[in-house]
Amino acid sequence: MIRETILVPKKKLKPIGKLTDEAARLMQRLVKIKAADHAGFCTCVTCGKVDYWWNMQGGHYIPRGNDATKLLEENIHPQCSGCNGFGMKYGDAEKHYTLYMIDMYGRDFVEELLATKGKPHKWYRPELEDLIKELKERIKEAEKLTITKMAV
Repeated sequence: MIRETILVPKKKLKPIGKLTDEAARLMQRLVKIKAADHAGFCTCVTCGKVDYWWNMQGGHYIPRGNDATKLLEENIHPQCSGCNGFGMKYGDAEKHYTLYMIDMYGRDFVEELLATKGKPHKWYRPELEDLIKELKERIKEAEKLTITKMAV
């Protein structure tokens, strides 16, 4: 009797960086959908521009490069492309975003968030995989409340 060995190739694991980026994209999508009304419109938190959620960006109050706040839902809000890019660096969008954050969450929370700005945070694979799964479920639920199925 000849014994056959079947080799099953191992599934390649995504690098932590790719998982973090996927979670960030999903979190931004969720935040924009949640901010949208029943017709799919949301408002830029810095300039007040109204547009479909899929035309908005998920703007970070603390820049996305900070791992400790990159995936924090309270750090991400809808912004138009003008405010999220050039406006945050060179315009007065950052000032308006700060006022929005204080109105929304209070000065203590904003100061706490700013204090975590430079602190490192290490993301672990199981943590990111669980977060990605949760975000996909939450997006599915949030999409039921808007006309997102028409979105690109």
